[in-house]
Amino acid sequence: MVAIRHWEAENFLAKPPGHIAFYLFYGTDAGLVSERARLIVKSSIDSLDDAFQLIRMEGDELSSDTGRLADEVNTIGLFGGRRAIWVKAGARNLVPAFEAVMDTAPRDAIVVVEAGALKKDSALRKIFERQKHAAAIECAHDTPEQLRHIIEAEAKASGLSIDRETADLLSHSLGADRLTTRAELDKLLLYKHGGERIVEADIGAIVADASALNLDAAMTAAFSGRMDLVDETVHLAFASGTDPGMLLGMASRHAVMLHRAKLDAQRGMQQEAALEKASRRAFNFTRKDILAKQFGLWTPESLARAIEILGRALQETRQNARLSDIIATRAFWSVASAARRGQR
Repeated sequence: MVAIRHWEAENFLAKPPGHIAFYLFYGTDAGLVSERARLIVKSSIDSLDDAFQLIRMEGDELSSDTGRLADEVNTIGLFGGRRAIWVKAGARNLVPAFEAVMDTAPRDAIVVVEAGALKKDSALRKIFERQKHAAAIECAHDTPEQLRHIIEAEAKASGLSIDRETADLLSHSLGADRLTTRAELDKLLLYKHGGERIVEADIGAIVADASALNLDAAMTAAFSGRMDLVDETVHLAFASGTDPGMLLGMASRHAVMLHRAKLDAQRGMQQEAALEKASRRAFNFTRKDILAKQFGLWTPESLARAIEILGRALQETRQNARLSDIIATRAFWSVASAARRGQR
């Protein structure tokens, strides 16, 4: 019996046991299901383009002809070598087709099934979990930590460096599913081709224009003390695809930027120079008039409290994703309230 949970999957698939011949990939992340299925198939045969080595089957068609799977599993390849049977499950019942073939592992073939989210009592999931030659592998959405590892690995493979803070920030704009993550990362890596380092400003290359504009509006409302605009702008940012964690991460970095500028000004640096120095790495937030106004509303002490509030909120969203929108909105209320006090 092999039931692999999401957090165990990477280690399991790095070196799958030799006796496993039937793989079921299921879960909420359709992109990750597809990626892992392709990985196993690709590692088992010489070419994905060879129709003699790779047999693709639709689950709904297979369910109406249960003997077809047995025929393919027991077929000996015309030119020898291993074969892969890749099944995409549909809405119809596949269990009868698999009950006929799973008691014995095929000699020169593997069977890989892609499925969606399956409940614990799913008949298809159960048959894969109880057979000694099979494995049922869960594919859930990546955590921020897993996304950061993917980002760092892809950047390294492309000859680029990225610090942990920037990778964490980028992770909050990714993760809809694994395929989307890969596509957006590829776009960023192409944008940085020939460079040496990915910085926060580069993240603008993978954020949609509407999302970036709404993110700016939410940041402006909060740090300018516009409590009347916080709800509207934050909700627009969410509606355009901005992750609550990303919004909080950007707000935290904006607070840190203003804090550095205030400290430099206290040491005698001119306000404009202090803001320019501190905001060189600011993300899509370069309007000098807005920054100058915000500079006057905050003190180093109030910004330190804002950084603490935003950091705590970011941690809470990671612990309770279902309430992340509410947690982020409340944190922006607190920031706007602090800025408003600076207007008095």
